[in-house]
Amino acid sequence: MDLESVKPRQKARELSLITLYAYQVGRHDISSLVDFKWYEDMVSFDNEDFLAITEDSEKKIVYNLARELLKGVISNIERIDDIIKKHLVNWKFDRIREIDKAILRISIYSIIYLYDIPSEAIISEANRLATLYSEENAPYYINGILNRVKEEFRGKLKDIVTKGEN
Repeated sequence: MDLESVKPRQKARELSLITLYAYQVGRHDISSLVDFKWYEDMVSFDNEDFLAITEDSEKKIVYNLARELLKGVISNIERIDDIIKKHLVNWKFDRIREIDKAILRISIYSIIYLYDIPSEAIISEANRLATLYSEENAPYYINGILNRVKEEFRGKLKDIVTKGEN
């Protein structure tokens, strides 16, 4: 992955997070959110583009990446939620803050289905988003859950690759 593709992916994950959060708390139809008109309205109203999507070509890339990520998360949300529940320690799913659920859902989807992105990068990005949008201790428990999910799903892949090399 070249350095130029990192920024649009990072912006797409953040846009996905905000959109998924709006979907979760507002119970909007996801199709009404993935055109990102709400984001453009917010930027034009506030005159501040917090994601700094400055060029139309970049906007197209970011929107497409975010749209694909959101479609994947939403179409697999029940499986992802079951995985979150399985990896919770002394905590109930209903007690997780909505923003943290959104971070976990996007990250777990990425770990399970997007093998072209290293799991360490996914977890690092989840920690960055938790630091930006959640409470002080959120990165710690999000990190713990994601590391267990990584071991469950990508640990098996690592074992297969290692056995194949012998």
